[in-house]
Amino acid sequence: MKIYLIRHSESIDDIENCYGGSADFALTENGKDKVKESRKLIENYRIEKIYTSPYKRAFQTAQILNENMKVEIKVIDDIRELNSHGIRTGVNKELAKDIFSYVFQQEEYKNTGYYLGKTFLGGEDIEEFDKRVKEAINFIMRDSKGLDAIAIVTHGGVHRSIFKNILNISKKIDEIDDVSTTILEYNNGKFEIIETKGIKFGEDIK
Repeated sequence: MKIYLIRHSESIDDIENCYGGSADFALTENGKDKVKESRKLIENYRIEKIYTSPYKRAFQTAQILNENMKVEIKVIDDIRELNSHGIRTGVNKELAKDIFSYVFQQEEYKNTGYYLGKTFLGGEDIEEFDKRVKEAINFIMRDSKGLDAIAIVTHGGVHRSIFKNILNISKKIDEIDDVSTTILEYNNGKFEIIETKGIKFGEDIK
């Protein structure tokens, strides 16, 4: 089975300089246009079912991709984005520095992120996040048994978790483009990367 792992397109938090994560921002008009530009190519993949995060930016991406294919879209809650920003989620980044200045000054919150293994105050535990993502992907593989091609529309943090813990890639993902698409082959419980588009890898994971 072919799996097309797709990141959502540009969302409002990107242009308003807000902390995204578990905040449920919708796509921008430019983001919608980017999905439409990618749609013709993705339609050639003969996708039979789309699995998506419940967050608007992912679900809207899935809907636009599906306008002509008209396949089933199934929402999978556990492929939602990592709550990496905790109490600052959804807040403009400059404003957050003022509102939460005391927390920003605390040593444990000066450097946070997926590969650092810690999130901002009120954020999600990284190990629990990895566990839910892995369980969600296992569910999708069972649910899609017998299909030849599926799409999974999700987020940057979920990509990082999948590449690290399921695909066993030892490099950090530095950047993921809007509507980035990774093509995977899944056979007998094993995943093989066929192609990655729009992902920039960085240094080794320590």
